[in-house]
Amino acid sequence: MNTFSKILAVALALVLTLWFVYSKVLTKAETVAIRVLESTAPSQWELVKKLTGRDILVEQGVILEPIQSVQSGGGTVSLQALLANNVDTAGSAWPAWVNIIARGGKIKALLGTIVSTKDNKSGNSGLLVLEGSKIRTINDLIGKRIAVNVLGAEADYVIRQYLKKNNLSISQVELVVVPSENQEQMLRSKQVDAVAWTTNGGLFFDITVENGGVREIPGTRNYDTKGETVLYGIGFRNYFIEKHPDVVRKYIRAYDTSRRILYDEFHKDPARVRKAYEEIAREKGSNPRMSRYYEASNWSPKFPFIADKDLQWWIDRFCEDGLLKPGQIKPSDIYTNEFNPLYKKE
Repeated sequence: MNTFSKILAVALALVLTLWFVYSKVLTKAETVAIRVLESTAPSQWELVKKLTGRDILVEQGVILEPIQSVQSGGGTVSLQALLANNVDTAGSAWPAWVNIIARGGKIKALLGTIVSTKDNKSGNSGLLVLEGSKIRTINDLIGKRIAVNVLGAEADYVIRQYLKKNNLSISQVELVVVPSENQEQMLRSKQVDAVAWTTNGGLFFDITVENGGVREIPGTRNYDTKGETVLYGIGFRNYFIEKHPDVVRKYIRAYDTSRRILYDEFHKDPARVRKAYEEIAREKGSNPRMSRYYEASNWSPKFPFIADKDLQWWIDRFCEDGLLKPGQIKPSDIYTNEFNPLYKKE
């Protein structure tokens, strides 16, 4: 074999070796499963498939691995599961993100998923009390017990803000941790004086209002406190983002695509969407009656991105309460829009 042939053989062997290694890396990247908290409630992926026949996860090449062993008691618990590497993606209202990242947690929010506006229920679900309660105003809350789903989450801090606006402090009320599904019972049995849930309304708020005998305390809605804003974000651990950026990008694109489809379908025909919800719930063994309360309007296409102001509001509140030092954390430490398929860097 002449010198040229030897060089050619070595070059060919090197190319084949590099291709083999690249193929292995590529295959591995394409088959990374994203661990998510399992829920018996219908997911947006399932609803879109039922309504349109489109499997968005397959279209985007996303593989999910449901995790049933991690029980979620709200967004804060979900982020703790994310931080502990029990799941790969999770979401919460902003206070939990601020708390965790300010204390060194390596997680990042990539997509805003719940917004507060003047018209939607996410901004217009206030503190509920019994119809016969003597509590008529925020000032009447002094010395009263208020049920929240978890301490250190959004309801906790929103309550602090509207108390402060009325020259009161959190020390003048008692916050009691009660699971969302039990708060109505606690209120009606008078074990608590008011219920807050998560301040985003939702299923249990709607059920309680429908059951009657309750009224809302003026000035306690999310919108009253923060106005129009993104309330909630989903994200990943920094390590996962750095190791699997394409997997993360596909997931965020799939999430955004499915929510837009669901938003459109719901606004065209809410009854049809709720019917699909009922059918999926029955198939999954959850309560199909909950379909009557289903809403696809806690997010709006008018809020495609997370903005600095959504986080800065919370950072300022934490600084005011001495929970953060000025300059300790900035919005960009908490979120990025670069994985949002609609985002273009300027």
